Amino acid sequence: MKKILVIGSANVDMVMGLPRLPSRGETVTDGRFMQTFGGKGANQAIAAQRAGASVSLMTCLGRDDHGRAVARQLASDGVDVSLTVHTADAPTGTALVMFDSAGQNYLAVAPGSNYSLLAGDIQQVAGSFSEFAMLMVQCEIPEATLVAALSIAREQGLPVLLNYAPARQLAQSLAISPRTGIVVNELEASSITNVVVNDSTSAFEAARSLRGEGYSFAVVTLGAGGACCCSANGEDRVPAIAVEAVDTTAAGDTFCGALAVALAEGRPLTAGIRFATAAAALCVQRAGAQPSIPYRDEIERMLLAHGEIVEKQTSRAKSE
Repeated sequence: MKKILVIGSANVDMVMGLPRLPSRGETVTDGRFMQTFGGKGANQAIAAQRAGASVSLMTCLGRDDHGRAVARQLASDGVDVSLTVHTADAPTGTALVMFDSAGQNYLAVAPGSNYSLLAGDIQQVAGSFSEFAMLMVQCEIPEATLVAALSIAREQGLPVLLNYAPARQLAQSLAISPRTGIVVNELEASSITNVVVNDSTSAFEAARSLRGEGYSFAVVTLGAGGACCCSANGEDRVPAIAVEAVDTTAAGDTFCGALAVALAEGRPLTAGIRFATAAAALCVQRAGAQPSIPYRDEIERMLLAHGEIVEKQTSRAKSE
């Protein structure tokens, strides 16, 4: 199994399924509540672990019951948490999620301890970066921490998958190397380029713009519209697998985690996106963030069901 290092956030998710999402000032009743685990870093770490990699997650958790629960959950999924930092100065991150019967959602996040993961923490473990085949990062940690992680990866020539989410304007320049690829959805692509992305034509335009900034490849996801990619090998569009969505929470994180595994295993970008698209299609058919993330055997069965040739690697059946 390839080893992947994920540096990012971890949260406790308070999730409510509703018949429909409320309008401003409106109360919608008859909801269904559950408490799960999330955060882009943790979601992507579990997605990569379940898709067939050996994953280490570096995050920051509060010294509270939620932090201990998050650590136990990650470890139970096989994710290495030895690089995790703990703080007594902030509570573990928390997310509030509402989703409707069509799978559309509202999300709000209180970062808490995620903002206590500092650039100095990353510098202290720089020597361990050489153990990994890929680094995966997102934007739910402090800007200086993200810059430090990317800088170390650039210095060591480590491939990076950057999920520029949530999209935000950064004051510092990111340490982009020729081995850094980027994944964004249509809203994020619109935010960080001068392109309003609403279809495949504009998605390709945004991907080209990102490639022009020095990324080795750019992938723009369009939900049910599939994904468009641009790299040195050209451009391609991978259609989504049509399914009935229950909850779209963590679909993007699942896509990124599966894509990282495929690329670390040496698959071409387009084949990696197909693998990631199958994982995301499975994810949206279930409620919750981490409970919805599929295992490799499920992804392979999904690909086979849609006529894809599965490249067999080490797989892991879902634990009962």
